[in-house]
Amino acid sequence: MTFTTRYRSTLIRLGKILAFTATILGTTKLAPEFAALSSASTSAFSFLIIVLLSAYFGDLLVAITTSCVATLCFDYFYLPPMGTFHISAFSDWISLAAFLLASVIISRLTASAAENSKRVALLDKTLAQLKEFEEWLLSTPNGPLKLSVIAQEALRIFSLEYCSIHVYGEEKWRHFTGVASSEISQKIETRLNSIQDNSRDLMDLVDENMLGVRYMQISNGKTPLTALVVKSETLPTDAMKIMAGMVGVKLNMVGEITS
Repeated sequence: MTFTTRYRSTLIRLGKILAFTATILGTTKLAPEFAALSSASTSAFSFLIIVLLSAYFGDLLVAITTSCVATLCFDYFYLPPMGTFHISAFSDWISLAAFLLASVIISRLTASAAENSKRVALLDKTLAQLKEFEEWLLSTPNGPLKLSVIAQEALRIFSLEYCSIHVYGEEKWRHFTGVASSEISQKIETRLNSIQDNSRDLMDLVDENMLGVRYMQISNGKTPLTALVVKSETLPTDAMKIMAGMVGVKLNMVGEITS
Protein backbone atom coordinates (compact mmCIF):
# COMPACT_ATOMS: atom_id res chain seq x y z
CA MET A 1 0.00 0.00 0.00
CA THR A 2 1.47 3.37 -1.04
CA PHE A 3 1.70 6.46 1.16
CA THR A 4 -1.08 8.18 -0.80
CA THR A 5 -3.38 5.21 -0.36
CA ARG A 6 -2.66 4.97 3.38
CA TYR A 7 -3.24 8.71 3.77
CA ARG A 8 -6.57 8.54 1.94
CA SER A 9 -7.63 5.48 3.94
CA THR A 10 -6.77 7.25 7.21
CA LEU A 11 -8.80 10.32 6.23
CA ILE A 12 -11.80 8.17 5.32
CA ARG A 13 -11.58 6.28 8.63
CA LEU A 14 -11.27 9.56 10.56
CA GLY A 15 -14.28 10.96 8.73
CA LYS A 16 -16.37 7.94 9.67
CA ILE A 17 -15.29 8.17 13.32
CA LEU A 18 -16.30 11.83 13.42
CA ALA A 19 -19.61 11.11 11.70
CA PHE A 20 -20.66 8.33 14.07
CA THR A 21 -19.39 10.28 17.10
CA ALA A 22 -21.57 13.19 15.99
CA THR A 23 -24.50 10.80 15.61
CA ILE A 24 -24.02 9.54 19.18
CA LEU A 25 -23.84 13.09 20.52
CA GLY A 26 -26.83 14.16 18.42
CA THR A 27 -28.90 11.27 19.70
CA THR A 28 -27.94 12.19 23.27
CA LYS A 29 -28.90 15.81 22.65
CA LEU A 30 -32.26 15.02 21.05
CA ALA A 31 -33.30 12.22 23.44
CA PRO A 32 -34.71 14.58 26.15
CA GLU A 33 -36.99 16.11 23.52
CA PHE A 34 -38.77 12.79 23.04
CA ALA A 35 -40.24 11.03 26.07
CA ALA A 36 -39.94 7.61 24.43
CA LEU A 37 -36.15 8.05 24.03
CA SER A 38 -35.37 9.61 27.38
CA SER A 39 -34.99 6.38 29.37
CA ALA A 40 -31.59 4.81 29.90
CA SER A 41 -32.60 1.45 28.41
CA THR A 42 -34.03 3.00 25.23
CA SER A 43 -30.99 5.24 24.76
CA ALA A 44 -28.65 2.31 25.32
CA PHE A 45 -30.47 0.37 22.61
CA SER A 46 -30.22 3.39 20.27
CA PHE A 47 -26.48 3.60 20.97
CA LEU A 48 -26.05 -0.10 20.17
CA ILE A 49 -27.78 0.39 16.82
CA ILE A 50 -25.37 3.23 15.98
CA VAL A 51 -22.42 1.04 17.03
CA LEU A 52 -23.71 -1.73 14.77
CA LEU A 53 -23.98 0.69 11.83
CA SER A 54 -20.47 2.02 12.50
CA ALA A 55 -19.09 -1.52 12.36
CA TYR A 56 -20.95 -2.31 9.15
CA PHE A 57 -20.07 0.88 7.25
CA GLY A 58 -16.64 1.37 8.83
CA ASP A 59 -14.19 -1.09 10.28
CA LEU A 60 -13.29 -2.47 13.69
CA LEU A 61 -11.36 0.65 14.72
CA VAL A 62 -14.30 2.88 13.80
CA ALA A 63 -16.69 0.62 15.70
CA ILE A 64 -14.52 0.39 18.83
CA THR A 65 -14.11 4.17 18.91
CA THR A 66 -17.86 4.63 18.52
CA SER A 67 -18.42 2.09 21.31
CA CYS A 68 -16.17 4.03 23.68
CA VAL A 69 -17.91 7.32 22.88
CA ALA A 70 -21.32 5.69 23.38
CA THR A 71 -20.20 4.22 26.72
CA LEU A 72 -18.96 7.61 27.96
CA CYS A 73 -22.21 9.29 26.91
CA PHE A 74 -24.26 6.54 28.55
CA ASP A 75 -22.30 7.04 31.77
CA TYR A 76 -22.40 10.85 31.72
CA PHE A 77 -26.06 11.35 30.79
CA TYR A 78 -27.89 8.29 32.11
CA LEU A 79 -26.10 6.83 35.14
CA PRO A 80 -26.37 8.66 38.47
CA PRO A 81 -24.98 11.02 39.48
CA MET A 82 -25.84 12.41 36.03
CA GLY A 83 -23.62 15.03 34.48
CA THR A 84 -20.44 13.39 35.79
CA PHE A 85 -18.31 10.38 34.96
CA HIS A 86 -18.54 9.22 38.55
CA ILE A 87 -20.69 6.14 39.28
CA SER A 88 -22.01 5.70 42.79
CA ALA A 89 -23.95 2.43 42.69
CA PHE A 90 -22.33 -0.96 42.09
CA SER A 91 -25.31 -2.00 39.97
CA ASP A 92 -24.61 0.94 37.64
CA TRP A 93 -21.04 -0.27 37.24
CA ILE A 94 -22.45 -3.61 36.13
CA SER A 95 -24.79 -1.85 33.68
CA LEU A 96 -21.95 0.19 32.23
CA ALA A 97 -19.65 -2.83 31.92
CA ALA A 98 -22.43 -4.85 30.28
CA PHE A 99 -23.09 -2.02 27.81
CA LEU A 100 -19.40 -1.69 26.92
CA LEU A 101 -19.00 -5.46 26.55
CA ALA A 102 -22.09 -5.72 24.35
CA SER A 103 -20.86 -2.81 22.22
CA VAL A 104 -17.43 -4.34 21.69
CA ILE A 105 -18.84 -7.79 20.86
CA ILE A 106 -21.34 -6.32 18.41
CA SER A 107 -18.55 -4.23 16.86
CA ARG A 108 -16.29 -7.23 16.41
CA LEU A 109 -18.93 -9.54 14.98
CA THR A 110 -20.44 -6.97 12.65
CA ALA A 111 -17.07 -5.74 11.40
CA SER A 112 -15.96 -9.33 10.73
CA ALA A 113 -19.19 -10.09 8.88
CA ALA A 114 -18.90 -6.94 6.79
CA GLU A 115 -15.24 -7.67 5.97
CA ASN A 116 -16.04 -11.26 4.99
CA SER A 117 -18.86 -10.01 2.79
CA LYS A 118 -16.48 -7.61 1.02
CA ARG A 119 -13.93 -10.39 0.54
CA VAL A 120 -16.53 -12.72 -0.96
CA ALA A 121 -17.73 -9.97 -3.31
CA LEU A 122 -14.14 -9.23 -4.36
CA LEU A 123 -13.45 -12.94 -4.89
CA ASP A 124 -16.56 -13.36 -7.07
CA LYS A 125 -15.61 -10.28 -9.10
CA THR A 126 -12.01 -11.45 -9.52
CA LEU A 127 -13.07 -14.95 -10.61
CA ALA A 128 -15.39 -13.45 -13.23
CA GLN A 129 -12.58 -11.20 -14.47
CA LEU A 130 -10.14 -14.13 -14.66
CA LYS A 131 -12.67 -16.13 -16.66
CA GLU A 132 -13.19 -13.23 -19.08
CA PHE A 133 -9.44 -12.75 -19.45
CA GLU A 134 -8.90 -16.47 -20.06
CA GLU A 135 -11.64 -16.61 -22.70
CA TRP A 136 -10.25 -13.56 -24.47
CA LEU A 137 -6.67 -14.87 -24.35
CA LEU A 138 -7.63 -18.29 -25.72
CA SER A 139 -9.65 -16.69 -28.51
CA THR A 140 -6.68 -14.72 -29.85
CA PRO A 141 -5.08 -16.18 -33.01
CA ASN A 142 -1.92 -18.25 -32.64
CA GLY A 143 0.08 -15.89 -34.82
CA PRO A 144 2.68 -13.41 -33.55
CA LEU A 145 1.51 -12.30 -30.10
CA LYS A 146 1.20 -8.59 -29.37
CA LEU A 147 2.06 -8.20 -25.69
CA SER A 148 0.93 -4.58 -25.63
CA VAL A 149 -2.57 -5.75 -26.64
CA ILE A 150 -2.57 -8.32 -23.81
CA ALA A 151 -1.54 -5.59 -21.35
CA GLN A 152 -4.28 -3.34 -22.68
CA GLU A 153 -6.94 -6.03 -22.28
CA ALA A 154 -5.77 -6.85 -18.77
CA LEU A 155 -5.95 -3.14 -17.97
CA ARG A 156 -9.55 -3.05 -19.19
CA ILE A 157 -10.87 -6.34 -17.81
CA PHE A 158 -9.38 -5.99 -14.31
CA SER A 159 -9.82 -2.19 -14.12
CA LEU A 160 -6.12 -1.79 -13.38
CA GLU A 161 -4.34 1.50 -12.87
CA TYR A 162 -1.38 0.23 -14.86
CA CYS A 163 -0.33 -2.93 -16.69
CA SER A 164 2.77 -3.82 -18.66
CA ILE A 165 4.58 -6.95 -19.80
CA HIS A 166 8.38 -6.77 -19.60
CA VAL A 167 10.56 -8.97 -21.83
CA TYR A 168 14.32 -9.31 -21.39
CA GLY A 169 16.30 -9.69 -24.61
CA GLU A 170 19.47 -8.35 -26.24
CA GLU A 171 20.73 -7.40 -22.76
CA LYS A 172 17.90 -5.03 -21.98
CA TRP A 173 14.25 -4.95 -20.89
CA ARG A 174 11.45 -4.02 -23.27
CA HIS A 175 8.18 -2.72 -21.85
CA PHE A 176 4.93 -3.68 -23.63
CA THR A 177 2.43 -1.39 -21.95
CA GLY A 178 -1.33 -1.02 -22.06
CA VAL A 179 -2.91 2.33 -22.83
CA ALA A 180 -1.63 5.03 -20.50
CA SER A 181 -5.05 6.11 -19.29
CA SER A 182 -4.06 8.01 -16.16
CA GLU A 183 -1.44 10.25 -14.61
CA ILE A 184 -0.10 7.35 -12.56
CA SER A 185 0.55 5.36 -15.76
CA GLN A 186 2.65 8.20 -17.14
CA LYS A 187 4.61 8.47 -13.88
CA ILE A 188 5.34 4.72 -13.92
CA GLU A 189 6.43 4.84 -17.56
CA THR A 190 8.78 7.72 -16.78
CA ARG A 191 10.23 5.80 -13.82
CA LEU A 192 10.67 2.60 -15.85
CA ASN A 193 12.45 4.48 -18.62
CA SER A 194 14.94 5.79 -16.07
CA ILE A 195 15.75 2.32 -14.68
CA GLN A 196 19.00 0.67 -15.75
CA ASP A 197 17.73 -1.86 -18.30
CA ASN A 198 20.85 -3.95 -18.82
CA SER A 199 20.42 -6.18 -15.75
CA ARG A 200 18.93 -9.59 -16.40
CA ASP A 201 17.91 -10.01 -12.76
CA LEU A 202 14.23 -9.18 -12.42
CA MET A 203 14.77 -8.27 -8.76
CA ASP A 204 16.82 -5.27 -9.90
CA LEU A 205 13.61 -3.82 -11.32
CA VAL A 206 11.55 -4.39 -8.18
CA ASP A 207 10.94 -1.44 -5.89
CA GLU A 208 8.06 -1.97 -3.46
CA ASN A 209 7.75 1.77 -2.92
CA MET A 210 7.75 2.63 -6.60
CA LEU A 211 4.20 3.94 -6.86
CA GLY A 212 2.75 0.62 -5.68
CA VAL A 213 3.83 -1.45 -8.69
CA ARG A 214 3.94 -5.25 -8.30
CA TYR A 215 6.03 -7.66 -10.40
CA MET A 216 5.22 -11.27 -11.25
CA GLN A 217 7.51 -13.45 -13.37
CA ILE A 218 5.87 -15.19 -16.31
CA SER A 219 7.17 -18.73 -16.63
CA ASN A 220 7.58 -20.00 -20.18
CA GLY A 221 10.00 -22.12 -22.13
CA LYS A 222 10.12 -20.51 -25.57
CA THR A 223 10.54 -16.79 -24.90
CA PRO A 224 13.09 -14.78 -22.91
CA LEU A 225 12.65 -13.82 -19.26
CA THR A 226 9.23 -12.18 -19.02
CA ALA A 227 7.39 -10.36 -16.22
CA LEU A 228 3.89 -9.05 -15.62
CA VAL A 229 3.84 -5.59 -14.02
CA VAL A 230 0.61 -4.38 -12.41
CA LYS A 231 -0.60 -1.53 -10.24
CA SER A 232 -3.95 -2.15 -8.56
CA GLU A 233 -5.34 -1.57 -5.07
CA THR A 234 -7.86 -4.41 -5.34
CA LEU A 235 -6.35 -7.19 -7.46
CA PRO A 236 -5.19 -10.03 -5.15
CA THR A 237 -1.65 -11.36 -5.61
CA ASP A 238 -3.01 -14.87 -6.26
CA ALA A 239 -5.08 -13.51 -9.14
CA MET A 240 -1.99 -11.81 -10.54
CA LYS A 241 -0.15 -15.17 -10.37
CA ILE A 242 -2.99 -16.80 -12.34
CA MET A 243 -2.85 -14.00 -14.93
CA ALA A 244 0.90 -14.51 -15.32
CA GLY A 245 0.34 -18.25 -15.70
CA MET A 246 -2.26 -17.71 -18.43
CA VAL A 247 0.05 -15.40 -20.36
CA GLY A 248 2.88 -17.93 -19.94
CA VAL A 249 0.74 -20.72 -21.41
CA LYS A 250 -0.16 -18.50 -24.37
CA LEU A 251 3.49 -17.62 -24.94
CA ASN A 252 4.39 -21.30 -24.94
CA MET A 253 1.73 -21.93 -27.58
CA VAL A 254 2.86 -19.05 -29.79
CA GLY A 255 6.51 -18.30 -29.04
CA GLU A 256 6.82 -15.29 -31.37
CA ILE A 257 6.01 -11.89 -29.86
CA THR A 258 5.64 -8.39 -31.22
CA SER A 259 5.00 -4.98 -29.73
